[in-house]
Amino acid sequence: MMFKSLTVENFGAFSSKNSFDLSVSTISEKSQPIIIFGGKNGTGKTTLLEAIKICLYGNCFRGRRMPKRAYHKYLRQHLHRDIDGMTPSEASISVEFDYARSGYVDDYLIRRSWKFTASEIMETLEIKENNEPLQEVYEEQWQDFLMELIPPGLSKLFFFDGEQIQSLAKGEGENKYILNSINSLLGIDLVEHLQHDLKIYFLRKTAGKGSNVASTVEELRKKMKSLEESYESVLQKKASLQTKIGRVNAEIEEQERTISMEGGGFASKREQLRVEEKKLEEAIEVLKEEIRSLCANLLPFAFVPELCIALRSRLQQEEKEQQRVATIVFLRDALENLIGDLDKTDYMRSLPLSQNQKHAITLETVNELRNRIEKMNGACKEIVHPISSLERNEILRWIDTSLTQIPSRLLELSTRLKRLENEKERVEDFLFRAPSDDVLRPLFVKLGKLHEELGMLQQQQSVVAEEVRRTRNELNEMSRELSKVLEEKSHFDKISGRLKLAARTQEVLGEYLQRLRREKIKEFAQNFLDCFNLLFSKKDLIQEVSVDPDSFDVTLISGRGVVIPKAELSAGEKQIYAIALLWALARTSGRRLPFIIDTPLARLDTEHRTNMMRSFLPNASHQVIVFSTNTEIDRAYFGQMQPYISRAYQLEYDGEHGLTCAQEGYFWRTGKEILVNELQ
Repeated sequence: MMFKSLTVENFGAFSSKNSFDLSVSTISEKSQPIIIFGGKNGTGKTTLLEAIKICLYGNCFRGRRMPKRAYHKYLRQHLHRDIDGMTPSEASISVEFDYARSGYVDDYLIRRSWKFTASEIMETLEIKENNEPLQEVYEEQWQDFLMELIPPGLSKLFFFDGEQIQSLAKGEGENKYILNSINSLLGIDLVEHLQHDLKIYFLRKTAGKGSNVASTVEELRKKMKSLEESYESVLQKKASLQTKIGRVNAEIEEQERTISMEGGGFASKREQLRVEEKKLEEAIEVLKEEIRSLCANLLPFAFVPELCIALRSRLQQEEKEQQRVATIVFLRDALENLIGDLDKTDYMRSLPLSQNQKHAITLETVNELRNRIEKMNGACKEIVHPISSLERNEILRWIDTSLTQIPSRLLELSTRLKRLENEKERVEDFLFRAPSDDVLRPLFVKLGKLHEELGMLQQQQSVVAEEVRRTRNELNEMSRELSKVLEEKSHFDKISGRLKLAARTQEVLGEYLQRLRREKIKEFAQNFLDCFNLLFSKKDLIQEVSVDPDSFDVTLISGRGVVIPKAELSAGEKQIYAIALLWALARTSGRRLPFIIDTPLARLDTEHRTNMMRSFLPNASHQVIVFSTNTEIDRAYFGQMQPYISRAYQLEYDGEHGLTCAQEGYFWRTGKEILVNELQ
């Protein structure tokens, strides 16, 4: 597996979108596995480590499933806040990596995003395989797919921080940590359970066998039976509690879904939606009134465009006829005036004609004009619409408006009306889904009671789990005692073939378990010795490491065979001890995963830090991501690590804007071009 990139948006001290290239490079066939993030305390180094875990595991990023309420509280606490305390409504984390399976390397992009409201947080998980949405599993099983791809228990061996190192260095849960890691790698817990079942089977089948030890066997059998009944009882009680817890968890999830389905997210916007609905109703009524106005006025004309065009043509013709009639009337009046005044004109007086001749010319001229006027009058057509010019122009304007403007106006109003009605339906749907407080209050009260019941059941489960452990120990002790008696009894009785087979199987399982555990512990011990000596400043002091297969105590032995108590190690040497332990477990796992380590050098002296720089960080894995302060990896140490560094980022908190800025480079140098020169 190889990380390629990390992107955080509005998470922790990081505002907006911050992307980091995590790919490693090779120069002259020499691997450069280290990616280093430098930053002072509070700049977000640990936030980036947690961001990777959250992106991969969600509410299981701490190794076990967190209650929904606690998980959401954590998310709200880590949502970015600006200098004024304002928070965004969305945040996301993306991780891209290559993963090799069955000889093929696939590219995976994991993106986990959140939308924050006042009442809830909506989480979305997206997985892309080779730039396409993951197809081989259903979307509901994507989280399970990630768990199988990178098991959380295994990731603890590769993703760790300074607090984890300090805890192991102090010896807090060291043996349990080794035990759980070894058992997880080997599946030893399943073998132990099978071995215990065979012992119970063997006990039940040997009831009443033997001679001299028969009474002892019978007595032990009764005690064993009583313990078995007690054990079965507490197991049933444990199973019952687990069933109840599962039921309550299911009811909690169902109640949360019910609240969601009841529209809990819409309830807070109810008043806003009602105001919006009222505005939409008013706007719709205005549009409808405007459409009614169109219908009551010119809209009917738009539905008969042929008649409108014919009417317009007729009106234009009749206008010409009216003009012709008016002209004839005017000419008649002018002719009558001309008859009376023609003889008196200067023109007629100047003609060298007699009075009779002038009168004859006048009559002939008047008659000719009259004939022509009457001829014009006879050519006039009938006027169907005897209206005024102003009325005709108004009708023509109506016709033009009906043919050109009314259809487009009606289409515009209808489109706007449809859009507003759709918007009103959407708001009404939201209002329908937004229940009243009287509906939601009982749901939240029931949810609170369910969480209280879950807390009580989990407390009872802890008590029963302790009772199961105690009873199991008593049963194992009784089983060992009975095994000794049965060995004596076996000299006097013949055991059936099945019992012999069970006994042999039990012995084989015991031997197999011991060999398997010893073999893996032997491998772990050798890996631990190699890792410890690589990091330890006192070279060749430790020549042997012994790990007890039962208690998992780690014993350091010098070259002269002297046991070196862990308590005699200094604080820095204990931290080296813890790092070597984690490194050895990772090696023993056989998995190729990147190492991510946060503040690894806090309590180390100069020599041990140098060993860490030279031995651990360049060789821990094919990709090592380190989060450090400037006091851990300073200029000198950075120079030692320089040949193995692919990329370096500096995290710096901007107090004026309340956010962390990331740039390529390290504390004393920044800028991509300078960084490249520095790493070459």
